[in-house]
Amino acid sequence: MTPPQHFIISWVVANTATVDRRARLGITWAGILPDVDGLGYLVDKVNLQFDKYTSYYADYHHFIGHNIFAGLLLATVISSFCQRKIVVFLLALLTFHLHLLADLAGSMGGDGYQWPIYYLYPFWPDFALTWQGQWELSSWKNSAIGVSFFLMALVLAYYKRVTFFDFFSAGLEKKVAEIAKQRGLFKK
Repeated sequence: MTPPQHFIISWVVANTATVDRRARLGITWAGILPDVDGLGYLVDKVNLQFDKYTSYYADYHHFIGHNIFAGLLLATVISSFCQRKIVVFLLALLTFHLHLLADLAGSMGGDGYQWPIYYLYPFWPDFALTWQGQWELSSWKNSAIGVSFFLMALVLAYYKRVTFFDFFSAGLEKKVAEIAKQRGLFKK
């Protein structure tokens, strides 16, 4: 799945719990940050501009951030900054694993390459999770899941009076909430 889809899935999970904004942000980040190992893509593209070939993306994507140890580290660090540490730890671990599950289900390349998840990396680097039913990244299934979670985000916004703009800025969220209230888009 794509980072925006990981974001909306994680944001929905974070907003189903009764936690403060910091916790919601952390839980959402836990579902996005596994893709930090995909930044090699940008490095590879920049290097090509200087006639230097590198393969950081192919070498590290789904290795560094897509393993249980990265998930435990993320959940531990995120929860250490929050009041409800156990709840945040568990929800951060959940969004992390939803990220892995989404990638396992829907990240196949157009060339048919299935991105494996190296769940026990770096201790067991040869242990890779794959699923024969994996569909392409550009599949309608990924789009349907993304749209479904976006609709859930709208329902949460209606009932909880918080939108995903809260992730980006409390000030922006406040302005969006004011407009939504004026137009009757939030439950009273």
